[in-house]
Amino acid sequence: MTPELAAGIAVAALFIFIALEMPVALALISSGVVGLILMGASANIASVLASTPYTSTAKYALFVIPMYILLGCLIANAGIGRAIYRAVNRVIGRIPGGLAATAVGATTMFSGISGSSAADVAAFGRISVQEMGRYGYKREYAAAVVAAAGAFAALIPPSIAIVLYGITAEVSIAALIFAGIIPGVLSCLILMGFVIVRAMRGARTNDPRFGGAQAAPRAKARSLDEAWGSTAEMRAVMRTETIVAPRERRGLARFVHSDAMGIVYAIIIFAIVVGGMYGGYFTATEAGALGAVASLIIMVVEVKKKRASIFQVFAVSMRETVGVVGMIFLLIVGGAMFGYMLTLSGLPRALTTWAGDLDVPPALVIAMLLLILLPLGAVLDGLTAMLITVPLMSPIVLTLGFDPIWFGILVLKMIEIGLITPPIGINAFIISSATGIRAESVFRYLTPFVILDLALTAIYFVVPEIILWLPRVAGLL
Repeated sequence: MTPELAAGIAVAALFIFIALEMPVALALISSGVVGLILMGASANIASVLASTPYTSTAKYALFVIPMYILLGCLIANAGIGRAIYRAVNRVIGRIPGGLAATAVGATTMFSGISGSSAADVAAFGRISVQEMGRYGYKREYAAAVVAAAGAFAALIPPSIAIVLYGITAEVSIAALIFAGIIPGVLSCLILMGFVIVRAMRGARTNDPRFGGAQAAPRAKARSLDEAWGSTAEMRAVMRTETIVAPRERRGLARFVHSDAMGIVYAIIIFAIVVGGMYGGYFTATEAGALGAVASLIIMVVEVKKKRASIFQVFAVSMRETVGVVGMIFLLIVGGAMFGYMLTLSGLPRALTTWAGDLDVPPALVIAMLLLILLPLGAVLDGLTAMLITVPLMSPIVLTLGFDPIWFGILVLKMIEIGLITPPIGINAFIISSATGIRAESVFRYLTPFVILDLALTAIYFVVPEIILWLPRVAGLL
């Protein structure tokens, strides 16, 4: 059996294992072992299994992942997402489609803290859908808006997906972070404009489903408090808060205790993570660590204002962080095992040679590679799709002479679009779990957002400078 055929059978085995609901990390390891056995390299399996967990994770660059995740957990459990939602709602909540635009804007800002599309959707799912439902929005449409916002905002740093792509493809993480800012912000602004225009059209036709029947009033703080809660455990913690008698605050004290502080905190975190790298003060890994320290300080300040238990909030955040980090690092080990098998088979080299010999424009080859990611992102989670495809695609991109940073952002966009694409778009299932709305109903309203995001990705494909201008200005290219 040729090594290429063995690798192909191993890839097929991977999808079979996933279909059988085997944990993805174990499916990657098992399919890698299958490939090695078929190639006659079974003697290497024991040594590879023994060394891969260390060699694949003992990397300084990976230190940024637990820092970003801890940062997001601390901020989320401190209730900053709730403050951001209220503050954004006060600015744009009264225009047609204002609550939908609020959900998009708040998710975008929170994405600059959490670094995870799934976390963004989970954080704003219940509160946004409940508030939009109160003011006449179709609940399925409201859920689709939040799910789409999580995918549209996925490129805004800090982003775990960007870090993992940089490590997998062996490209500059700092350059990728800067490259994702403009397309991420632009995508969210266009999405906000889309939901507002849709609401205005609904107002003209007297269709209340999209928020156009009447301007949405400001959400009441009490209803937001009732709707909010990042996890069941955190809701239990916050119920232990000491009730403080309200008193009149003026000047700076009033601002410090206002919801606007949520936006201030988001700006502080973003300035530390991105501004520090832009100024050359520290690396991406150091930025993650400093961002985590800043989020710890913010959490202490906010929890003290609520008279809740700092220790309990910190303990919950640490437990969430450990769980997510363990899952990601196990995926990295599985991806390394699978990648070793692919490299040994020579399949990436064969695919690179094949792509270079094709009598078609190189841009068409890149477009085909990107389109492959859409169905993969729909049936696999984003990290798995990345770990499977990036080792195969990166050599082809370099051989054809395209910028790996530009291609990396396009890959992440296509994978994130897969998160809202039927039949297994994970964001739709997250919002379904948070709100009790059937995922099938959410998918029906997600179709226009998928088309819009694909159109934006096509623009980024045709105009690479949208992606590459900022990292070039920052001196990273």
